[in-house]
Amino acid sequence: MKLVTAAQMSAIELSSVDAGVSLDELMENAGLAVAEAVRSGFGDHSELYGKRILILIGPGNNGADGFVAGRHLANWGASVTAVLCAERRSPDPKRHSAGTAGVTTIDGLLSEGVELLEKLLETADLVVDAILGTGRSRPIADPLSSLLFTVLQAAVPVIALDLPTGLNSDSGEFDLAGLPADKTLSLGYPKLGSAISGDPSLTGEISVLDIGIPTGLDSQVTTELLSHDLAATFLPERPTDGHKGTFGSVLLVGGSQDYVGAVAMATDAATRSGAGLTFVAIPEPVHRQIAGGIPEAMYRSLPLESNCDIDPSRSAEIVLNLVERSTAVVIGPGLGNSSSTTEFLSIVLAQTNSDIPLVLDADALNILSGSHRWWDRLENPGVLTPHPGEMSRLMRISTGDVQADRVSVAQEAAKRFGKVIVLKGAATLIASPDGRLAVSPWVNSGLAKGGSGDVLAGLLGGLLAQLPTELFEMAALAVFTHGYAADIARQEFGETGMRATDVTRQLGAFSRDFS
Repeated sequence: MKLVTAAQMSAIELSSVDAGVSLDELMENAGLAVAEAVRSGFGDHSELYGKRILILIGPGNNGADGFVAGRHLANWGASVTAVLCAERRSPDPKRHSAGTAGVTTIDGLLSEGVELLEKLLETADLVVDAILGTGRSRPIADPLSSLLFTVLQAAVPVIALDLPTGLNSDSGEFDLAGLPADKTLSLGYPKLGSAISGDPSLTGEISVLDIGIPTGLDSQVTTELLSHDLAATFLPERPTDGHKGTFGSVLLVGGSQDYVGAVAMATDAATRSGAGLTFVAIPEPVHRQIAGGIPEAMYRSLPLESNCDIDPSRSAEIVLNLVERSTAVVIGPGLGNSSSTTEFLSIVLAQTNSDIPLVLDADALNILSGSHRWWDRLENPGVLTPHPGEMSRLMRISTGDVQADRVSVAQEAAKRFGKVIVLKGAATLIASPDGRLAVSPWVNSGLAKGGSGDVLAGLLGGLLAQLPTELFEMAALAVFTHGYAADIARQEFGETGMRATDVTRQLGAFSRDFS
């Protein structure tokens, strides 16, 4: 399902006009679709009759859509009051038509507007937010902020038309003076901001309404919300006559004395990805502790120097021999970032066949972030999997800057580095150098724990080993599969009690359920 920005939605609407569907038709279609969705929420026609519905009206097309919806609801027997929350242009044909159908309009901008609204809310069954939609351009201030706060205090259910007022359609930023919704009715397309906000409580359940936009007008939109059906199209095929070699080989390079568990969890995840073989190259002390813990994997020990740091040259030679037997390589989980590790990584990256796809995670990213223009020297196709802190170091900006505009930062990183970027977090983003962007629908605080990223890296490496030329697709599939498994773990243990290893045990569930 494609996600649109405000500018892209406007362009699609203008293209609709060129295709023979006027803006007025779109507005009428939108208002009717909203009214039908509101009516269905009450059950049937008889249950809608007499219900008291308040529609908060804004200055532009969102407000006009609200008037159209109000007209239909009034014709179906509801008691509808429109509350003006901004000045509107005159003449206002949609307001006039709503009035003819029996919609009462009050001016919330009057000095007594808040008091009038408070009185109406005492008996209201529903509030429809048709104020700003995708049109927000500046912070919310009085008198609108007072009106919204009055609605918020009343605790009457709120349905947002297109977007809750205060939610930025592009960035997902929410104005603290805004009005969260219990349900959001997106018109034509879901909006990017609602998908990346990372807080489902702002929008409630999101439904996308058909407003009659002709097909084929969204070719300029390259952002998609990952869904079960879309992710299923990315699943590697499993031919019945396949063998180990059919499904590729993944090599995991990581681990250190301080971070033993990271590479162990990545290994566990890789063996559940469907890859034919899993190789693990780990420093000798780590080898002693975890080798054989996942019996399906094959382990190689990396030698140390006398100071107990990894021996860069000899360890790199072992890893490069394993690379020749692999179709994808994961480097970083628990690796550490000592000077010896930095030298080791430099040798491995410089001498790895440039056709081998790499997944660079955790300490591999931290080491790269300290190297001048490393991307000019790394020709391999690759996927980088930073969390916001690692992304800030890679891009040399603050973590706050990353979080303030995650989409732009992820896309800029993908373009600059020439790699697929998986920017982890609530509503994880997958950005391709060619401009494609995928947004994960999963928001689960249970993943905000140590080990979650290691599991994702191992899973991604195993998937990439099976389809080494489809980096963006395998990254998107890994993120979706990981989120799907985490949702199952949340149902069993709750967000507080679930662990990364609980997620790993469910990694096969998506392919089981949707193959």
